[in-house]
Amino acid sequence: MRLRDHDTSGTRHRRRSGLAAAPLAALLLVGCLAHVDTGSSLVGQPSPGAAREVPLRVVEQDGRTLAFVPVTIEGQGPFMFALDTGASTSAVDDDVADRVGLEPTGERRSVSGVLGSGQVPVAQVDQWNVGDERLDPGEVTVIDLGPLGEGGGIRGLLGSDVLSDFGSITIDYDDSVLTIRAP
Repeated sequence: MRLRDHDTSGTRHRRRSGLAAAPLAALLLVGCLAHVDTGSSLVGQPSPGAAREVPLRVVEQDGRTLAFVPVTIEGQGPFMFALDTGASTSAVDDDVADRVGLEPTGERRSVSGVLGSGQVPVAQVDQWNVGDERLDPGEVTVIDLGPLGEGGGIRGLLGSDVLSDFGSITIDYDDSVLTIRAP
């Protein structure tokens, strides 16, 4: 795994920006999650069309490009979450959920992907941020990311349930920035 870097002339290796067109490697390993409408959105929304920036960590691994954002949960972290436009609901690794004390709702939801399918617990998140941007309280599925989460790797997935509430997003891989525009 390596961070994207520049050559000695200062020229970037690739120029790509816009919405992620393909699921991230995390999606390939963890799989798409069942659709859940959590109603997550930004708290204290700015004027329509206002743009805010969140730093990205862009990583190339096995010929794939992954985009991570820092997510703080219940005042702890930040934890690196993969931006995953192919996941219909956001998810957090079970170790992180335990560490930050997320309260289970008692509900279980179906998840499925290339590794199989099953029922996983749901937890309530009262306070969370992507970068410095506060999100509304909501629910996340709690999954065991196994080797993906070890060593501070992928600690969760920020899915389309949250991303779609931003109005529009732009992922700038070259400048390592996620731009969020209010609806």
